[in-house]
Order: sequence, then structure tokens, then C-alpha cells
Amino acid sequence: MKTKLFLLFAIISINCFAQFSKTHYVPPLCNTTAYATDDQYLYISCPSITNVNYTIRAIGGAITTGVVRRDNPQTIFIGNGSDTQLLANGVKISTVLNDKGYIIEAEDLVYVTVRLIAAINTQGTPNHAGGLVSKGLAALGTRFRIGGFINTGVATDPRHNTFASILATENNTVITFSDIKPGVILSNNAAAGNTPGSVTLNSGESFIIAAEGPNVANADGLIGALISSTKPIAVNCGSFGGTNGDQSNSSDIGFDQIVSAERTGDKYIFIKGENINVIERPLIVADQNNTEIFLNGSPTPVITINAGQYYAINGSQFSTSGNLYVNTSKKVFAYQGIGGNVQANQNMHFVPPLSCETPKIV
Repeated sequence: MKTKLFLLFAIISINCFAQFSKTHYVPPLCNTTAYATDDQYLYISCPSITNVNYTIRAIGGAITTGVVRRDNPQTIFIGNGSDTQLLANGVKISTVLNDKGYIIEAEDLVYVTVRLIAAINTQGTPNHAGGLVSKGLAALGTRFRIGGFINTGVATDPRHNTFASILATENNTVITFSDIKPGVILSNNAAAGNTPGSVTLNSGESFIIAAEGPNVANADGLIGALISSTKPIAVNCGSFGGTNGDQSNSSDIGFDQIVSAERTGDKYIFIKGENINVIERPLIVADQNNTEIFLNGSPTPVITINAGQYYAINGSQFSTSGNLYVNTSKKVFAYQGIGGNVQANQNMHFVPPLSCETPKIV
């Protein structure tokens, strides 16, 4: 999906979230039976002109080593199917996992991405793709807000699957969930309603929370939900099946690794894709009450939202040159839905703020 836009956001994020890091944590992703997931890859690259040794620890599995340098990036095949080192299928959602995800460590700064392809189960040719950019040690934190496709234009599509996956870095890490919308039915945990209990994870363990269609409340019920932890964790989130559009055939894949609340900001610039307003939707998620949102320098807020609420900006708000400036009265989590020239082609990225600072950690 939209390679040039993926690269653009990757480049912007490098400067803000210090994705060039010696350590990367990659929580697993949540698969859905609506898609037949095919090939999955890790990509490792670096700016060094000399060899950099790296180690890939498949959590609960093998440890492999390799060498990377600027003119010799590495592509590592993970596997295919719905239950791999990267993917967890339905019966493993809402359970503590000790055999999913990766930890990558290197002797110098490296850049790590994950990419995969998938097909609708009724079709034989892969027609969807997704990817995330590891934020390195800058990914770690204790307070996160979930983003994804809003799904409200086709609210009862059974292919919708919004998720967040958590990877603990220390023992006895307590995870709590809040601000999940009423009526949400969590995957593999229906009895919990919208108030799941806390979970305790040890280092290397992971946990996935998810909500699938066709339940209407599940369409956007996890967007804005708060994940809190007592110790540093890494979080991936998004939609492994979803849409910002209003057509029944518009489901696609969009997910990313995000950062915690202290590394978000209040000023953002978004760049438009290929001009379908209903899917070119920046998503602003409030972390605090009374958060005012301003568009394109206006002194009047377009809306004021509270913690856990979101505002999906229609693509018509972009300037004629395809830019949109958003500033807020308090720090927010920002995501952007982007797409091609038809609604079926969509993706989503976590967006860094203009005011971000590169953490002094590697």
C-alpha cells in the first residue's frame, strides 16, 4: 500500500522517534480469519559503511545472527499463514503469549521494519499489504492510546478487526485497559464486556486485545482506548481489516508501532495521498479532557474532545497543495489513514509531532 507515502512517514519518524536504535522490540500482530495471510518479513538496514553485527531473538524460539551495513540491508523471511512468530490467530487473542514477537539487538544503530501481504479468503491472489516501523527504544513507555481505521461508514462488516498488541520488557509488568466504548465485545473475551481485567506479563511475554465485526460497537470501539502499564512496554496497534471509507468492498490493512503519551505532541502536519476525501482521514486521539483541535492555523477550534475520544478529519480539509496543519491545546496521539485512487486501497500510519525531540537513548 502506497509505498511512497510509507517511505515519507518513515523518514519523518526517523528524525523524531529515533528508530535507528541498537534495540528493537516487535510485539506480535493480530490476524483475522477474514484474510489469508501470506509472506511476512523483517527488514534490517543501517547507515554504517562498516559491518554491524545483529541478533534476532524470536521470543520463545531460536536466536539467529547476521551482519548488515549501508549497502547490504537484510531481508529475513518470517513465514506465512495465520499462526507464525509474528502473527497470533483468534484463539490466542486475550491470552498471555510467550512465543510470539521479536527482540532485535545490534552492535550499532539499525533500522527495523516489518511487512506482510494478505488476501481476502475468497480470493487466491494477495491483494492487501501492511507494515510497521519499529521505533527502537523510543517505543517504550507506560501510556498508550489505540488508533486504527474508524470503520463507521461500513459498521457491520465482519472483516473489521481492530487490535493492540503489547510486549513486556520487564518482569511483573501489570497492564490495565480503560476507555473502551460501551457495547464492545472483545475477541476471545466476550464475558469481559468493555472492562477487561488487568494482565501481568513477564519480560518477553505479550498480550493482544482485539474487537471484530460485525458488532456495530466494535467498529470504532477500541479507538482511543487507554493501555497503561507499571513498567515499560512496546505497543503495536491498528486494523487487520478495516476502512475509513463508506463502501462495502473497502476493507484493507493498516497498523504501526506507536510511542507513549510523553513522546506525542500538539503540532502535526499531514500530507495527502491520492485525493479520496473519505479515506484520507487524519485521526486525532485525545489523551486528556478538554483537548481543543485547530485546523490550518484557525484561532477557533473545530472541536473539543475529552480523553479517549477521537476526531477523524475529512480529507476535504487538506489545502490545495495537499497539506494539513493541525495543532491542539494538549498533547494527542495522531494517526493518518491514506489511500490510493479507490477505497479498497488504504493504509494507516502513526504520525510524529513537529515538536518531537530525539530521545538520547540507543
